[in-house]
Amino acid sequence: MAHNPSETHWIRLAGWAGLLGALLVGVGEFSMQFTPRGGIEDMTSYLYFNDISATRLSFGHFTAVLSAPLYLLGYYFLSKQLEPAGRLQSKLFFLIGAYAFALGTAWIGQRFFIASTVHEIANGQALSGLLSLFSEHNEPFVNVLRLAMLLVSGLWIKLILTGRTHLPKWMAVFSPIVLLAVMAGLYFFKTKIGLYVFPVAMNATHFIVFGLALLTTRPPKALT
Repeated sequence: MAHNPSETHWIRLAGWAGLLGALLVGVGEFSMQFTPRGGIEDMTSYLYFNDISATRLSFGHFTAVLSAPLYLLGYYFLSKQLEPAGRLQSKLFFLIGAYAFALGTAWIGQRFFIASTVHEIANGQALSGLLSLFSEHNEPFVNVLRLAMLLVSGLWIKLILTGRTHLPKWMAVFSPIVLLAVMAGLYFFKTKIGLYVFPVAMNATHFIVFGLALLTTRPPKALT
């Protein structure tokens, strides 16, 4: 189904908004979570936060939280590129992605408070119980986000391989779950680039996905 020029303009604008969101959330999350010594996989003591200043945490918190809703526009753009291959499935793709990043916003919004608690513990405050409570109520959000990425990746691959979307078939390779797995592998195999991309893996993944989708969108093939 072709879009009229005006509608296409707004759809692509949503894509650019998603790309900007991935970039800005990445900047914010990198500011909050990157440390040259690594350790971001620690989801109990969060000791890596002790290497990050309060100024960096505050900057990253506001940058990431205020930018995260732009992901919803990015997923709207992607869903419109998938729509010719199946309207219902493309809507499902959008709903799962939008729900995931609504939870992702809640998750990233709590990182500042976890980090601040870690700083207080380092300064001698007896807050380990509070830190555990924060962790128990924060980490489930990112786990749901990861599960959602698995589901949207399945839809992404299935719909693109039909050949009836606005995207070339090779874009099926660039599904979120594949890119996330690559970045996790780069980190856990101790590569230098992995140290830098893993703290912002979700954002780097979507910067690639939104960017390639904007560069490669084309009219759908006629249905037969």
